[in-house]
Amino acid sequence: MSDIKNWDDYKNSLLEGVENTKKREQLNVLMENVHKENNRALGQPHEVNQTVIESTAPGSTVTSNISRYDMMFMPMVRRVMPSLLAMDLVGVQPVSGPQGIVRTMRFRYSEDTPSTEGGSTNTVTAGDEASGQNVYEKYSFLALGGAYDDVDTLNPFEQTVYLEGNRGKPMNLDVATDRVDTYGRKLSSSWSLESQDDLDALDGLNIEEEINQALSDEIMRELDRELIGELTGLAGTVENFDFANVDGRYAGEKLSALLIAFDNLSAQIAMKTRRSGATFMVVSQRLFTAMKNASNSTFVPANGGDLELRSTLYVGTYGGNVGVYVDPYLETDTILMGRKGTELDTGLIYLPYIPLSSSGVVVNPETGDNRVMMRTRYGLYKATDPANSLNDAADHYARATVANLELGFTN
Repeated sequence: MSDIKNWDDYKNSLLEGVENTKKREQLNVLMENVHKENNRALGQPHEVNQTVIESTAPGSTVTSNISRYDMMFMPMVRRVMPSLLAMDLVGVQPVSGPQGIVRTMRFRYSEDTPSTEGGSTNTVTAGDEASGQNVYEKYSFLALGGAYDDVDTLNPFEQTVYLEGNRGKPMNLDVATDRVDTYGRKLSSSWSLESQDDLDALDGLNIEEEINQALSDEIMRELDRELIGELTGLAGTVENFDFANVDGRYAGEKLSALLIAFDNLSAQIAMKTRRSGATFMVVSQRLFTAMKNASNSTFVPANGGDLELRSTLYVGTYGGNVGVYVDPYLETDTILMGRKGTELDTGLIYLPYIPLSSSGVVVNPETGDNRVMMRTRYGLYKATDPANSLNDAADHYARATVANLELGFTN
């Protein structure tokens, strides 16, 4: 048992080493949610919880506001959540209750600006999205209330006089909100007293901890599967690539053609969002091998280029800034590319409420066997409603299927 008895100190000790400020803030909210849930399960208030726990000294106890379940699950939350695909691929907005408010942000032109040459035809319409979807040549040249062509005949000195003392054309920041309901995933497992005795005696393992690890791992892997499925379905660009049509003198040169196709998918995202290209890509294990061996590849592996898919699907970067993830469950050679700008500027948003929570061990009074249940609660929000979001989810994602990929062996 840890010597730390204050909840805030314990939480901060677990957050040490999380260098990404945004992830640290998100983990802080999620740990508070789990701590509150643990206290609720124990029937104690969140703020004044005083739980008697075992001390390190035999036969003694100490008063602490950290429960046994905090000690068990907080390290698990700290380990599991940063490796969850949603933390890197989509926007993350933690919520503090079963219902939350999701936010998206955009800038808009806020004044109609007709053309003097075109009569009543509006060149700029109030409400048009700025910067991302539209950019007008003269909007920032004009005075409040001015027409689009007012400055066409002005020289630089006249232009200065024209804007002098005028605040210029207005723009608005629009924060669109929508309500999101969370839903859950749940798993359970049971074990006998005899199996608990055997595992402890023969292997020195705590069966409760092992089962909790297995249940949490399964829940998170399934959540990753859901996320990849959602992103694949949202993709607004769908391409096909036939490796049989590739020409080259040797294998590495042929594989380089795939990199051109990857860059093209990223360019499609950039053209549609008018912000940037892809920031991540999810590939099959065979495409991962192709990326590593293509001539002049800009893929930089992490973990020495080895696959460590039990802890994370992240394997490196491509092109300097595109995170590469391997999907070990893909049976076909496919690639999914996507863009995540900020937590508000993305096509899909993950809203975690309770990242991991346990019922604790429940004993069957008839048999004495133990049972435990693990669950998570979260929401997923697609930016597809023009009234409540950017309505551009499809623009952020692109996917392609690669046919006839050859990596060296033939039957």
